[in-house]
Amino acid sequence: MPFPLGVPEAAYLQPLLLQLPTEVQLYPDAPAQLARKFRDRIPPFDEAGCAFLSPLDYARQGGNYRMLPGSAVSSSSANGTIRLYIKSGTSNISTVAVDVRYTTEIILARIILLEKFPNLASREGSIQFIPMMADPDAMLAKADAALSVNPTPLSHNYDVFALDLVEEWSDLTELPYVHGFWVGRDESEDDPFLARLRSAFYVDETRRENAATRIAQLYPISHTDAQKYLAAFSYSFGKEQEESLSEFIHYAFYHGVIPDAPEINFFEDPSAPSLN
Repeated sequence: MPFPLGVPEAAYLQPLLLQLPTEVQLYPDAPAQLARKFRDRIPPFDEAGCAFLSPLDYARQGGNYRMLPGSAVSSSSANGTIRLYIKSGTSNISTVAVDVRYTTEIILARIILLEKFPNLASREGSIQFIPMMADPDAMLAKADAALSVNPTPLSHNYDVFALDLVEEWSDLTELPYVHGFWVGRDESEDDPFLARLRSAFYVDETRRENAATRIAQLYPISHTDAQKYLAAFSYSFGKEQEESLSEFIHYAFYHGVIPDAPEINFFEDPSAPSLN
C-alpha cells in the first residue's frame, strides 16, 4: 500500500521531493485544505501518512502530532514569498485582504503588524481580515493592505509599498521564519518507514542543483534564477528553526489565535543519520 505524503503546491519544496522511496505517493493540495484533510483523517490520510504543514497547523493540533526531525523549510531574507502590500496614503491598517488558503501567513501578518508596527495597526486594536481572490490590485481596492503569498519563483512586482514578512519576522525575532515541516500522527511513532523518509529529505548541494534544474523546467525562468531562488531557503531543522517555531506558537497564543501553546514534539528516531 502506498505511503501518502501530503504536500502544498510550493516550488521551494522541490529539493525535498527528488529522491523519495518508491512506496511514497504524493498528494498536492492548497495548505489549508491539506491541513484539514490530514486533521480529519480524510483518505488517503485515514490510517497512515505524513504531511508538510505550517507552524499554525501544527500548533492547532500539537497534542496529536509529532514532527519528523531534521527537515524543515525556512528563510531569513526578503524573497518575495510572503508580502504585505499597503495602500498608498494609508496610516492606519484596519482591514487586510487575504487568501484564506494560507492561514499561517495571515497570522504572521497579524503578529508583525501588532508587534513590530503598532503605530500602523488599527488604533482600535483589531484588524479585520477580508477573504478575497489573490489579486493585490483588487485586494487594495477593498482593504488597507493586501497579503500576497507566492509559492512560485516567479516575480510579481506591483508599484505599491510592501513589507516582506519573512524579513520582518527575522528582524523581530533574530530567527529564520519557518515555512513548514513534516508532520505525522502521534501513533505513527513506531513506523519504521519514518527513518527512510528522514534520510530521503536530506538536502545537499547536489540535491539543490538538481532541484534548480527541475524548477527551471517547471517555470519560465533560467537555471541561474532557479538557483538564486533556492538559495534563499534552508532545509534543516536545527536549533534556530525550533526556537523560531516556539516563538511563533507563543505569539499566536498571546494574540488569542490558539487556546494554548503546545510543546514541540519530535518523533524519536535515534538510529537515523543526523541532518545537521
